[in-house]
Amino acid sequence: MEVSIALTLAACLVLLGNHLSRVAAERHRKRISTTDVQALQQALEVLQFVQKHRGLGGQRDASAATQRLEVAGRLDRLWQEWNGDENRPAMRALWQQVRQNPADFEPHCILIEQVLESIHVLELRLAYQGNPQVTGLCEACRALEDLGRLRGLAVRAANFDTCPLDMQIQMRYLCQRLADPIGGKTLSSLIEHLEQNLINAPRISLAPAECYALITPIIDERLQGIRHSIA
Repeated sequence: MEVSIALTLAACLVLLGNHLSRVAAERHRKRISTTDVQALQQALEVLQFVQKHRGLGGQRDASAATQRLEVAGRLDRLWQEWNGDENRPAMRALWQQVRQNPADFEPHCILIEQVLESIHVLELRLAYQGNPQVTGLCEACRALEDLGRLRGLAVRAANFDTCPLDMQIQMRYLCQRLADPIGGKTLSSLIEHLEQNLINAPRISLAPAECYALITPIIDERLQGIRHSIA
């Protein structure tokens, strides 16, 4: 009888230990998941503001310069707040170069590509932890970057009388990529407007600030949708 009771107690202790281990593991997984979701939200904000800095960097007026300094200040704080990315120090170093040369287009694009890679890593990690809502998030962010690149190029092209050939080629390619039937009338109208008044126009009739104002609301709206999908 005593042996039977002892064996029963031992079995209960083993079951209790396994249960407590599973509870502890689940709590740990949730803590990691919460941290990664926060890091992902921060990465999306970094992406948004680096894209804005690139767009504002192609404008020469005082208003854009003021906005750009505000965006740069916000990014300085974001780099400090962003947690959990092993490549963050390298990105922060590149940001300092970009900050000093806001008109340079390609360094912005290189930095954004690094941010997108970090977003992809976080997406994979969260999906592995059992968060299926993040699947496809990096792909959506890359589509968003097509719009961001289009904005940065359009702003810079609008400083000329006619669109430079290299910018024409890049923007036509981006417009083709963005010409998705499910993209909605707003995006289709935007592309048509840019083609007529900037990309293919004998003489550009859009100012840099107008190009920025035309494209920014669409980018912000799409980014807000991405944020809500992982909230």
